[in-house]
Amino acid sequence: MVTQFLTLLMSSTLLLFSFPNPALADGNGEVTFAVYGDIPYNVTMPDGRTDGQILAEDIAPEIRRRDDLPFVIHVGDLGRPDNACSDTWLEKTKEFWDKELVKPVFYTPGDNDWTDCDRPSVPEPTSEVERLEAVRRVFFSEEKNLPEEWQYKTQDKLPENAMWWNEDVLFVTQHFVSTDNGRTEILLDDPVDVIPLVDQRDRLNHKWLHRAFKKAKKKDAAAVVVATQLDPFGPQQGSETPMDRCMGNLAYQGFCAHLQNLAEDFGKPVLLIHGDTNAYCFDQPFDKERAPYLWRLNGPGDYQVIDADVISVHGDNLDYPFQVTGLLSGEAPPQVCDYSY
Repeated sequence: MVTQFLTLLMSSTLLLFSFPNPALADGNGEVTFAVYGDIPYNVTMPDGRTDGQILAEDIAPEIRRRDDLPFVIHVGDLGRPDNACSDTWLEKTKEFWDKELVKPVFYTPGDNDWTDCDRPSVPEPTSEVERLEAVRRVFFSEEKNLPEEWQYKTQDKLPENAMWWNEDVLFVTQHFVSTDNGRTEILLDDPVDVIPLVDQRDRLNHKWLHRAFKKAKKKDAAAVVVATQLDPFGPQQGSETPMDRCMGNLAYQGFCAHLQNLAEDFGKPVLLIHGDTNAYCFDQPFDKERAPYLWRLNGPGDYQVIDADVISVHGDNLDYPFQVTGLLSGEAPPQVCDYSY
């Protein structure tokens, strides 16, 4: 089965953020993990291989080899919609994670995995609501076998929203996707039925994130890491700032404002990780006066940088709490997001 999946992949960076001599603290909040998303898209890279081949031949073995990576976060988009919108692709992706990555994978869905499945360009356009049900059935219907001390929990009505601890860092996923979080381009379902489901997901996301930060404060977490698929910040138009862009979108402004408020109240390092766009970067797009310890990583993938990220959390170092390096490249992500590709 895994061999078949690798064949499908072929046919169809933790990145070091460079700071001036950061004195990384030892002790609380010392956690390292891997993250990737937006792969494979069947794009051929300069070495002649596809991104699927690089995932199977380079990224997966390196993640499997490294003992310092206890788990992987996947920030959505399991492939292009013409692949990702099939049960076969979902099932073989899960098998690939189980057999080739081996480490636990925490996955938050992307638009390619369900909201885009009703597009005319997809070989067999399907109801996006039905595809979300398939994603939940394949990836979230069985309990994860995890260490008890991770305290892994999922949200009752939104099983893809998860929360877990590693050491004294709290991790939380949020199910936000592009296409205005599923509010636009509803082609095969009745919007009258779909929009209330989106409203409900927004409410549940808000409650889950609030619950996570409440728990983080109560247990004096060293840091909080939030993972989602959506890039709410770009590309910007004209003189817009990234936060202008997010706050100007009715579908995303609640998430951006809520996360910034929670991070401000928490007063410790917070990292938002997402995929969705190819503007690979690590920066601080939120209001640094209000939330000076809130960072954002737009991960690799999506046709451009084909790698995974390794992120080291140093919760005691408020100036440089997150060290990011490319799993394969060892290079730093850009400090400015370039959406010009």
